[in-house]
Amino acid sequence: MNPLAVGSNVTLNLVPQSPINIGTWSYETTVIVICYPGGSSVSTHYQGRVSFNHSSSELSINSLQLHDSGLYTFQGMEPVLKAVLALSVQGKELTSACLANATDLVELNDTAIFTCSVSSGTSLSYRWLNGSSEVTASDRVRLSGGNSTLTIVSVTRYDEGPFRCEVINGISNGTSQPIGLNVSYGPERPIITGPALGETGHRVTFNCWASSQPPSQFSWFFNGSQLVTGSVYETGLLTLASHLEYTCVAFNNITGRNSTVSKILTVVGESWSNLSISTGGNQAIEGDCFTMTCNIVGDPSSIHWWKNRTLVHLDNRTRVSFDNRTLTFNPVQHSDYGEYQCMALNSVSNRTSNRYTLLVNYGPKQPVIAGAPIAETDQRVTFNCSDSSQPPSQFSWFFNGSQVATGSVYKTGPLTLASHGEYTCVAFNNITGRNSTVSKMLTVVGKSDYRFPEIVLMHKTLISLKCCAHICLYPC
Repeated sequence: MNPLAVGSNVTLNLVPQSPINIGTWSYETTVIVICYPGGSSVSTHYQGRVSFNHSSSELSINSLQLHDSGLYTFQGMEPVLKAVLALSVQGKELTSACLANATDLVELNDTAIFTCSVSSGTSLSYRWLNGSSEVTASDRVRLSGGNSTLTIVSVTRYDEGPFRCEVINGISNGTSQPIGLNVSYGPERPIITGPALGETGHRVTFNCWASSQPPSQFSWFFNGSQLVTGSVYETGLLTLASHLEYTCVAFNNITGRNSTVSKILTVVGESWSNLSISTGGNQAIEGDCFTMTCNIVGDPSSIHWWKNRTLVHLDNRTRVSFDNRTLTFNPVQHSDYGEYQCMALNSVSNRTSNRYTLLVNYGPKQPVIAGAPIAETDQRVTFNCSDSSQPPSQFSWFFNGSQVATGSVYKTGPLTLASHGEYTCVAFNNITGRNSTVSKMLTVVGKSDYRFPEIVLMHKTLISLKCCAHICLYPC
């Protein structure tokens, strides 16, 4: 074994074993034993501590001391040979202590210096531990004095330790008691929690927090004027004058640093409850773009649109603005008819507007004329024109291109053969600005045009026929 502990014994022997007639064992430059044929001689300095085996040439040393470390040489003269061994003797017990220049430090300002001292022991090497991790050199971490000194420049909160030094030699090791650092830091940028919207007549509570060691002290300011100290601030009853910026200042009396954050409080009054929907005076016309606006003072956290008490389904035709204040149909359709409401919400309350009925104007769709297609002279014919339209259409009647009447019903005078021709109904919607037309042919026949039907027996089989000669005057 090599190294060996102080107080232990050692035997040095030649490998392979060689019988020596004449030779010497030496320590450094001092002769320990001389062997010769028939005997050996131990120097006075080593008598009582060493023994020599002439037959094997072994040298035994008892109770080793630190000063026994060094080179041991066997020099054979008969036969001639030489062997050398470097023997290391080290202390058993290693007792180390870790010292710091200071333990109360300010982050990024101060430097921590640790020194490892050992009360006893030789051939020492040093290792530093931060918790269970080994400390290695970096841009902020320096090791000097054979690693017995650890220096941390510009300490951070993550350098709190605990730090220990471990001392090692070939046969033993020792670890110091841990030392921890108290690193003061911050405050970092504070955080304010609390509503962004309040109503007149209500109170609002703000909380301010910042990462800091030791904990920060806090001051509150409103529009630049100091209000109170402490992490919590509760307003009085809000008025419209309470609207604007609330500022929290965090201060660390050890680091001497401060940090500030602000929050805007929007205060809404009575107009918040008077939510309404407006269209800018426009009316919804099928096929056109139509927009409704939710009128509200202040900045609610969200606005929702409802149709017939169900949330409005949004798609590529039905959209809202980025702040949800407007609802747009592009184009609006007849199916969009219904009762609409907008709901505004924030952290303190929610409000819903009165119902707005969206009436979609459309038409006129293709009109239809009801009335006889044929009549005889001196009779009167009544035509009815109808269509699908919102609002109901206005009607005009034309005969062979000339206007003859207005209204959905047109009743002719006594017919003449000149009354024969095309009767046209034009439906017009004064809101949509659209019209639609339909025509009907009226055939007028005179009394002389009657022809009584004839019955011709085409087969021997008797056929009973009933023929009615009324208006429909066709051969049977």
